[in-house]
Amino acid sequence: MKRSLSIALALLLSFVINGRVYAAASADSADSEAGDEDSLANQGFAISPIPKADLKFSGENQKRVGLGSFIVNAIGDCSGCHSFPEFLRKGVTAGSNPAAGDPFEGLPSSEATTQQPVVANFNASHYLAGGQCFGPFMARNLTPDANGLPQGLTEAEFVKVMRTGQDISCEKSPSDAICDLGPDTPVLQVMPWPTYHNMMDHQLKSIYAYLSAIPPANACNTVDDGCPGFSGAAAHSATYAYPNTADCPNPAPPQ
Repeated sequence: MKRSLSIALALLLSFVINGRVYAAASADSADSEAGDEDSLANQGFAISPIPKADLKFSGENQKRVGLGSFIVNAIGDCSGCHSFPEFLRKGVTAGSNPAAGDPFEGLPSSEATTQQPVVANFNASHYLAGGQCFGPFMARNLTPDANGLPQGLTEAEFVKVMRTGQDISCEKSPSDAICDLGPDTPVLQVMPWPTYHNMMDHQLKSIYAYLSAIPPANACNTVDDGCPGFSGAAAHSATYAYPNTADCPNPAPPQ
């Protein structure tokens, strides 16, 4: 009887100790994850072509906006398709950092490998405003509309687009001229939604929070300017037809 009691007490003690260790480990893990997200959010603000001071938080959690910037600017390369021209040449003050140039114009030996790279001279005035063509399709404007909604989408609609590829924007605004460009397709063809489909809800909502925080912008290349070889003024040309200005250089620097 005493032996059985001793074993029972030992098992109970072990359970209590291990339970405390597991709880402590779980807390450490949670703290680590929170710390990681803090770091990613800080990096997101550091690399955003739109400075933190110019972002509109509107009650949004700042960490979520920062994390969204990290996904958009360090992982997703949203600007590669939705900012056109994406970069301005060094010294052009219409950009975000006139002291920096197109990062792809350098040499591998000139790129930093042990510190944060210098921010490129992004075309901040037209950041994520769309206008770049991919064959007959034109990248959409992701910046907030008059109601403050990125591409006119609510958060739930945005998440649905990223999960399913459904073109909700054109379903809501069929009269938008950009919806007539390219053949009618059941899902978005150029947008890599199958990759974003695999993200967690809070990551997609963080992207939406960042897109809601950036300033509205207009595209350099419009539907009237068109897609080279397919539509608009560029229909019978191999090049873009939009006007050449300091913040909309044509021809565009390398993307």
